[in-house]
Amino acid sequence: MDLLQDDRIFRSTRIVAAGVVPILVLAFLILALFPETSGTRFAWEIKPDMTAVFMGAGYLGGALLFVHTVIGQRWHRVAPGFLPVTSFTIAMMLATALHWDRFDTSHFPFVLWLILYAVTPFLVPFLWWLNRVTDPGTPEPDDQVVPSLARWSLRLLGAGLLLFAIIGFLQPEWIISLWPWTLSLLTARILSGWFALLGTGGLVIGRETRWSSWRVGLQSIGLWHVLVVVGAVVHREDFTHGLFNWYLISVVIVLVSMVVLYLKMEYGRYQQNV
Repeated sequence: MDLLQDDRIFRSTRIVAAGVVPILVLAFLILALFPETSGTRFAWEIKPDMTAVFMGAGYLGGALLFVHTVIGQRWHRVAPGFLPVTSFTIAMMLATALHWDRFDTSHFPFVLWLILYAVTPFLVPFLWWLNRVTDPGTPEPDDQVVPSLARWSLRLLGAGLLLFAIIGFLQPEWIISLWPWTLSLLTARILSGWFALLGTGGLVIGRETRWSSWRVGLQSIGLWHVLVVVGAVVHREDFTHGLFNWYLISVVIVLVSMVVLYLKMEYGRYQQNV
């Protein structure tokens, strides 16, 4: 093996990840636990609360990815998360520019938001580009091969979600018309950015045959969407036609599928080590 391909995570990658984690955790605490305070503690006032909860849950899922980057020993386990995060940060930057008049530019939390999304669309892919050379492309000693059905299913889901995100960003009125809770033009584009993350993630992770490259991503997405379901129950009054809607049903189906795959693959690892 090339000495460079030792799967290490560069110190620069760890340092940036360590700086991002507190920001994401703080965003989660504000948006998911105290959504009514978004107007004073976040970049702008987000209504209804369910939108804030959705975003906050996503930030905590992202924090999990970057925690693994800080403390992990193998780059290939976290690498699939960096390009999806890049697509998300680009969408946030564009949404901010398109809806500049919706923000109070003297509001300190907005200044932090602006700095974050002016820098990360360039910094995150740069770190990925630098660190990618350490991935040997080989499985870990106790690794499992992800079934082709799971890989193709995730790629197809990713392509569909990315298309959904692009259309939603370009035509926010469309996503507003079908979404189960009320959105503005700004929040429709913000949510489209989150779906761009999911779509890109599906395409990137779906190319990997190594289960070790899937685990962190599934943990991150799973945590995010479990919190979304919990938040939906707490804020069920925000749903136009109640909790029984296409979006939550889809989330539950995907979560169950993820749990089944996760348990199957982890059981395979356990059997291999017995």
